[in-house]
Amino acid sequence: MIKTIALVETKSVKTHVFSRVYLPRLGLPLLSGLMRSRGYEVETFFQEKAPVDIDYLCKFDLIGISSLTSTVNEAYRLGSLLKGRGKLVVMGGPHVSAMAEEALRHCDYVVRGEGEATFAELVSEMNNGGGVSDVPGISCLRGGVLAQNPSAVTKVNMEEMPQADFSSCKGFKGPEEYPAQLMFSRGCPFNCSFCSVTTTFGRKYRYKTKEQLMAEMAPMLGRSINFIDDNFAANPRRTKDLLKTMIAENKVPRRYSCQLRIDAARDEELLGLLRRTNCRIAYVGMESINPETLKAYDKGQTVEEIVASIKNFKRHNIGIHGMFVLGGDYDTPQTIKDTTAFAIETGLDTIQLFALTPFPGTAVHGQMAAEKRILHENWDKYDGLHCVIRPMRMTAYELQHGIIEGMRRFYSLPRVFNINLKKRWRLKYRIGGRYLVNRWNSENAAYFDYLKTV
Repeated sequence: MIKTIALVETKSVKTHVFSRVYLPRLGLPLLSGLMRSRGYEVETFFQEKAPVDIDYLCKFDLIGISSLTSTVNEAYRLGSLLKGRGKLVVMGGPHVSAMAEEALRHCDYVVRGEGEATFAELVSEMNNGGGVSDVPGISCLRGGVLAQNPSAVTKVNMEEMPQADFSSCKGFKGPEEYPAQLMFSRGCPFNCSFCSVTTTFGRKYRYKTKEQLMAEMAPMLGRSINFIDDNFAANPRRTKDLLKTMIAENKVPRRYSCQLRIDAARDEELLGLLRRTNCRIAYVGMESINPETLKAYDKGQTVEEIVASIKNFKRHNIGIHGMFVLGGDYDTPQTIKDTTAFAIETGLDTIQLFALTPFPGTAVHGQMAAEKRILHENWDKYDGLHCVIRPMRMTAYELQHGIIEGMRRFYSLPRVFNINLKKRWRLKYRIGGRYLVNRWNSENAAYFDYLKTV
């Protein structure tokens, strides 16, 4: 019988874009809340927050391990150690959802896609003595052969989802240290070729009710909140209704950040509500200023729309973090220089310049694999900062060098201290960006040398 469950999120051992900001994913806290409501004893571990002790994990009946592509090697290491000690290990996350056969060398079961319904049903079936062949979204080995149960037809109902449970998470001193993160929606109807969101959550938006969000937000109002939705304003009507409720009930956070598409900046009412509810910075997927690259990414936006959105965000005094993906088939070294210049000239507060990365399960991965343009499958390097492909119109080294030099130019000392008094927070963000790019650069001298040879 499975009575006790340990849930572990593995970490990256290298410098990455979140190295200075602790942002655990909500998957395991949500799963913890669900399983505890069903009577299981659950403890949750984030390696970024506290070390994981194998001997301690072995006290649990089942260990669930979640990871991204860049952290999956650590998941595999833990899984193999635990299986070697005779423990039952289940893995989940976007990488293993696409690479189940690889993952099953290190675990007993893989939960593909959304884990809440599938994981709970898997545990229930095992406890009831039934087989798992009918549990949707499960992968396992039967007679040494990969068996993949069909994916669940019905997606998780957000209105029935419990609140994220951080009380089971080790390493926090109390509720005041729990991450102030909220999720309003899941899914995305867009089809960006490099994105793994739709492979995990599907293309249909699903929402919590505004009542759920208001209840979850209540203890966080004095803090800086991060809405982790991939598109916080996917349904402008719902988002505006939530923001109006926050104002009407006088439950406005101290400040918050969220991810938005550029089309949100065309909605004047939405921008005004974001400003009134203390949205400090929007993380915006601009992706490229190369029109041909935008078309190839299936982004559904133009450079002119990007420029207009920046002006509108700035007019409402909402900070902008611009995210760009470089290395598409129409990009050249000049594209990288032009992107950096664009970010500076348009007054973006902070940026990320990412290398196009073929995450397993995405359209880009299928294309790059078919064209034999993937350099390696050292998953630790699949973090968006390492170039792991052969670009079409530049060398891998030129892409890598261009991205790092572009980031160093944007986060140069004169720009770090170029402070608008209305955006004093920008100093901290830019110091952090400068620190990360310099630290990453110093750690990866050998990788630059490797790229010169491919």
